[in-house]
Amino acid sequence: MTSKPLKMLRAIARHVFPVLIGAGCMWLLIDRIDSFDLAELWQAVMSVAPGNWLVAIAASALSFLAVSRYDVIAHRHFQLRRPQSDAMIAGATAIGIGQTTGAGAIVGAFVRWRIQPHMSLKDAARITAFVTVTFLAALAVTIALAAIALPTPHVPAFLPPVILVSAGFIAVLAFFFPVLSRNGRALSLPTLSAMGTLLALCILDTGFAAFAFWVLLLPDISLTFATLVPVFLIALGAAIFSGTPGGVGPFELTLIALLPHHPEPALLGTVLAFRAVYYALPATLAGTYFLRRIWRPAPSKPARSGNDFVPYEAVSLETSRAELGVIRQNGGAILTCTSGSCGTVRIGQTLLALFDPVEGDPGAMQKPLRKAAREQNRIACKYKISARQAVLARNAGWAVAHISDEAIVWTADNSTDGPAYRQLRRKLRQAQKANVTVNTPKGALPLAEMALVSAKWEDRHGVPRGVTMGRFEEGYIHRQRVLLAYENERLLGFVSFHATSKEWCLDLMRVLPDAPDGTMHLLVQTAIEAAAKAGVARVSLAAAPALPHGESRLERFLRQQFYKHGGGPGLRQFKACFAPDWQPLFIAAPSVPQLTLATMDVIRSVNLRSAPATPIAGSEAGDLSLAS
Repeated sequence: MTSKPLKMLRAIARHVFPVLIGAGCMWLLIDRIDSFDLAELWQAVMSVAPGNWLVAIAASALSFLAVSRYDVIAHRHFQLRRPQSDAMIAGATAIGIGQTTGAGAIVGAFVRWRIQPHMSLKDAARITAFVTVTFLAALAVTIALAAIALPTPHVPAFLPPVILVSAGFIAVLAFFFPVLSRNGRALSLPTLSAMGTLLALCILDTGFAAFAFWVLLLPDISLTFATLVPVFLIALGAAIFSGTPGGVGPFELTLIALLPHHPEPALLGTVLAFRAVYYALPATLAGTYFLRRIWRPAPSKPARSGNDFVPYEAVSLETSRAELGVIRQNGGAILTCTSGSCGTVRIGQTLLALFDPVEGDPGAMQKPLRKAAREQNRIACKYKISARQAVLARNAGWAVAHISDEAIVWTADNSTDGPAYRQLRRKLRQAQKANVTVNTPKGALPLAEMALVSAKWEDRHGVPRGVTMGRFEEGYIHRQRVLLAYENERLLGFVSFHATSKEWCLDLMRVLPDAPDGTMHLLVQTAIEAAAKAGVARVSLAAAPALPHGESRLERFLRQQFYKHGGGPGLRQFKACFAPDWQPLFIAAPSVPQLTLATMDVIRSVNLRSAPATPIAGSEAGDLSLAS
């Protein structure tokens, strides 16, 4: 049998199986219903007080309001910047129709695609898959939490801890490996912020749905809301996982099985009333809206966030830090708004604003940054900002911590004389005795030789660090100032600098393992002298992690990890040879918990063995490929 017919049979079976389940459950229900007086059952349903109907309708509306927010989270996850109202209406419509007709994945994707003119069928399918999978996962956790908070004999004692441990494992996986790659395909996991929001929405959604069911209970049933909740959630889970239209059959049978001491006619009457409020009414409203949109499509509207992301080259950066050029490689972009602009990069859980703002009001970027982060399901964080920016952030109520120190060399004051340069003079003499020469290439870079040097450097030092530290790549290094060190005709190493008319900033440092001692010192000192001749006042040797001190044990631990993984001891020793002016840099986030999470996220992201986050949509950096 060929693969194509086999796939077709699997697809048919996948859609036929829920129908068979529903048919089997209905057969069992019909066998029970035959003994009921349907006229009396309907009369009992109609006896529900008008106020209870209104409360149930209101609770159902709140439930749909909560579940429609899933689409907002999904849009943010895939960086589909559309108005929240459009996403919520599309989500509520798709769910209202899909939960009643069954085949929710197919129906949901089709509905979202047809009522949103800007959306492709692929994006609609991705949104639907995201909503479906995350809702089922959140529902499992919600059932586990309900079983623990409201103990019930219907859930095995071992199951809630297993579910919660599994959820914890997924959260840890999402933190350390935010992007999973296999066979050239990448899967971006939801952020921890998104997971927390999705769980809260699921609790609200199912809680209001259970409340709607509870207020519709017929008088013959005496059941507290606390007792009903875990039973309702289990029945809802059985209905959803069965895939039958409206969950008909599994939902009713599960309720009857879990509530054996309550009269079955009254239970089925309550279910009938609940289906009228929670299924029939939303399906009618959603279907009417859907047909209207098919008949008269809505015009496409752009998201009105006030923020925009543009590539690095799209704005003038002569007044910004030269080091901001690193965002060309790490998927970053320039965040622009009415208050100004700043360089940003996405890491696993965080939207980082790198360095001080490029332009605009220095103290007015906190709010736009938080909004931009929220639109990507991330927390906002300012990274490697100056002392002035740290003061402004603290005055705005943000938590601030000293994270690193930048080594600044003022070219007008640079010299190799005096006791402060004793170590540097010794290193330079060693390199000169070994006949090491440094030059600035006039033509094409010797990329093949440089790649070999970089590869041997990585073999010795490991995977290069990320975030604000570059990696060797042909398209990236072509945009930098490069100096090469030779021993006769053999390339020993090289350095590269981000460069503007006012500042150079050290980026890549690569030497062969057997290069003479002092080769790197000679490269950097030659670059400082070249910058001075070019009229550049300031050369940054980039930052080194701050010394690992802190007031609390947790702070000291985080600082030690950052100092260790950031190469603190070696970097500070090397840069101290040039007697730099050490300037403190800070990290800031809206609260202490967010600052802690952002710091841990930065530490993880520095190690590129953990997959980075996907690039900011529209940035060019994500197209650069790493050199082998």
